[in-house]
Amino acid sequence: MEMVEDRKKMHRQKKTEGMVTRKRMNGRTERKRKVFFWNVTGLKNRRRPFLIVQGTDVTGQKHPNNYFITIMHCIKGLIGTGIYAMGSAFSSSGMLLGPVSAVFVWFLSLHCQHILIKACVKITDKEPVEVLPSFAETVEYTMEDSSSNWIKKLSRGSGIVTDVFLLIAQYGYCVVYLVFVSRHIGEIAAAHGWEQNYRVILVIVLIPMWISALLGNLKLLLPFSMIANIVMWIGIVCILYYSVQDLPDISERDLVSHAERLPVFFGIILFAFAGITFIIPVRSEMKNPESFTKLFGELNMAMFVALIFSVLVGILAFWKWGDDVEGSAFLNLPQEDVLAQVTKILISISVMFTYTLHMYVPFEILYPRFNRRFGPFKYPVLAMYLYRSAAVLMTYAMANISSNIALFIALVGAGAGAVLNLLFPALLDLAMGYGELTVVVIIKDVFIIILAFAGGITGTVLSIIDIINEFE
Repeated sequence: MEMVEDRKKMHRQKKTEGMVTRKRMNGRTERKRKVFFWNVTGLKNRRRPFLIVQGTDVTGQKHPNNYFITIMHCIKGLIGTGIYAMGSAFSSSGMLLGPVSAVFVWFLSLHCQHILIKACVKITDKEPVEVLPSFAETVEYTMEDSSSNWIKKLSRGSGIVTDVFLLIAQYGYCVVYLVFVSRHIGEIAAAHGWEQNYRVILVIVLIPMWISALLGNLKLLLPFSMIANIVMWIGIVCILYYSVQDLPDISERDLVSHAERLPVFFGIILFAFAGITFIIPVRSEMKNPESFTKLFGELNMAMFVALIFSVLVGILAFWKWGDDVEGSAFLNLPQEDVLAQVTKILISISVMFTYTLHMYVPFEILYPRFNRRFGPFKYPVLAMYLYRSAAVLMTYAMANISSNIALFIALVGAGAGAVLNLLFPALLDLAMGYGELTVVVIIKDVFIIILAFAGGITGTVLSIIDIINEFE
């Protein structure tokens, strides 16, 4: 009997331990769900716990990246459709003014990226956390912790404002990608005797991009994303190859031209150097994150590579085609050339996958809010598909207005890029060192803020006017 009682007691004890274990596991699972929810939505009424240990993913598994892998990740985020528009940017500034201004904007962008990382590190030093906060959280928390009362007042809603501009940028990228692919597919079709209106091609291109956006499976898309990045580099080599063939006399190109178009140039350059949104997560996955912002650190090296290739493509494309250079230099390549056609096809396919990846980000931010406001839905999967379809159709409606790639790039760069890349970091610098900053630093930050406002507003207005004129 005693043995039976002992067995029963042991059984009850194991059962209790199992229930406690399951309860703990469920608790951890629930916390992970909450963590993931706060991470992807940015919704918060209070500070959320930071989620990922440096050098780990959401599951806590370590995957620290070394020096060269981190540089490649940064370059991957910097090199995109913006670099193909550099020739158009230089046509709005000139052979001398273009490169000089590009280096100046590049330096400001790099400096502002350093400020953002500094703000993130300062937050983690003040409150021991597991991971660097997001961009929006960095803006909100830094301004909230400032010793200035007026900056503290600005902190209310600053995280939401940051997320809004991030969404504008993401949807803007998607519009650029739609126009980009449609123009290139149209060129290929015309080369084979099937010449169609831009808007007809746009509808044809929309269908596969719409389907891929509905699927939204990142695990499926990531391998294609890696291939797309390789294709992007092939595209750069192709442009450089064609642009150096039979170059005209350099005296035919103005050193300073179309000064009134500098705000458009400003927008394109900001679009090309828009790396501020991904530097925080890239740094969090490093083996030695403290080296990220050093003189020869990963950030500086990646930005330097992006600068060299951007300026090189811009100079050669403008030198080769002058004011006739398109918003994508691929559109200036000979239509009948097989190499040019193959490259256009590869680039178009790679940008299609990039469209899906960029569409995924705003969906993860907005859909939980939409679901909380109007849900729960009787058919949640259908509701999700309809919501994604509405987002895709919104980008289609914008792309339908004009086929000018450069104008859309300038609009996104000036409209959202100036705020994200220049304005917010300068405000963070003032917030962090309020009362301790030197006069030189204050003048520098105020100058960046004024430049962000002036360049952003004028670039946005000029781009919108040009887009409307083309539409009419």
